[in-house]
Amino acid sequence: MKHKKWILLSSIICLIFVFAGWVSWTLFSSGNSAEPINSNTSSNPGTKIEEKSEDFSEEIVNKPVKEEIVVFSESDFENGHDFIEVFHDFYNTTLCWERVETADYKDQQEKALRIVEAFKGIKIKDKRLSEDFISIENTAKQVIESEDRDAMIKLHRLFHDLDIYFNGYSKDDTFGVTEYKGVRVI
Repeated sequence: MKHKKWILLSSIICLIFVFAGWVSWTLFSSGNSAEPINSNTSSNPGTKIEEKSEDFSEEIVNKPVKEEIVVFSESDFENGHDFIEVFHDFYNTTLCWERVETADYKDQQEKALRIVEAFKGIKIKDKRLSEDFISIENTAKQVIESEDRDAMIKLHRLFHDLDIYFNGYSKDDTFGVTEYKGVRVI
């Protein structure tokens, strides 16, 4: 009799574990990621974020800023729009989609040097935008001095937000790291 009770108790415990495992598997494999899809969080930019196609709209959210706001006098860049777009594209290509840890430091360092060089003789006619450009320059200097992956991520986020706010995108998913917030279309 004692042996039957032991078998019954063991069977019940096993069933409880199997049921708990099934519930856990069902919850965690449902396709819903624990990662938030709102980019105003501090999630890693290398993390894939699922976006639904209905979230995209052709309607402009931020007006493109006038070219006179940022003027380069000693640079290859014609205006701030080109500058921001070029570097945002570079960081998207080299850091996004889980490439942060494998990004070539020499490439990152060379781009950071190019950023700092571009700021020589720059004129910025917006205080908040000027603060962001100072932040970009200081962060680029960090990348020049050391293989600081967090600084690389910060540069990407700064250029990402400025590309949306400054160049006037039809989407508004930012990291919230810039002082400059653009001119909203009403």
